[in-house]
Amino acid sequence: MIEIVTPAKVNLCLDVLKRLPSGYHEIRTVFYPAYSLCDRVKISTTENPDHTSIVNNTTIHLPKMEYNLAHKALKLFKREFKIKKNAQILIDKNIPIASGLGGASSDAAAVLKGLNQLFGIGATSRALAELGEQLGADVPFFIYEKPAIGTNLGEKIEIINTSLDLNIKILPQDQWPSLPVSDLNYKTGQMYAALDMSKTGRHLKHTEALINALRTNNLEEVGTNIHNDFETLTSPAKGLHLSGSGPAIFLLP
Repeated sequence: MIEIVTPAKVNLCLDVLKRLPSGYHEIRTVFYPAYSLCDRVKISTTENPDHTSIVNNTTIHLPKMEYNLAHKALKLFKREFKIKKNAQILIDKNIPIASGLGGASSDAAAVLKGLNQLFGIGATSRALAELGEQLGADVPFFIYEKPAIGTNLGEKIEIINTSLDLNIKILPQDQWPSLPVSDLNYKTGQMYAALDMSKTGRHLKHTEALINALRTNNLEEVGTNIHNDFETLTSPAKGLHLSGSGPAIFLLP
């Protein structure tokens, strides 16, 4: 059995640059892994058909697997590498869904990495990241699990070399703000649709300053340059920051 502890993520910067003809949005973002909140993914072979289950608060949930990103990762990996054996995935779920913390993408990346180990494929991180692009824009970041710049839809990754170890604190859910979208199944798309594009993409200088601060290990400059274009839709209290399209809130203690 392979067991992987996989973190949440926060966006230290998130610039929404333009709406694309596809309906998606071009962004420039800075991802950072948040190890204060993690899922635990266990992967093993099985004689039964492939299956994925999620455990949360001692209750086992069996969602429709065709909508489960971790299960999609399992099927994609087997198809790509022509794996005939079956696998079972058990996810101990701690990262809240539809929160801007990338929990589903984190689990999917963990499945790709775990299956790579379990079946001895030897695929490189780059190969797994390219495979992950087929699953979702955040998945490649979680393959590398290092501070990184994300461009295009967020799936094009450039690792940021830094010695800083940011103590990311994610606030409890009862302290997250109310946002103008309540349907969790379509939340991210609706949040993008709610943006006034005339108010976005204005803080690229702060993004470059934050990237430089990470590279030069300047914690103070990191803190002063955190920003997120989705904060044009909500205003967290001073010192608090929205991750992704929200509603998760984090701070640097």
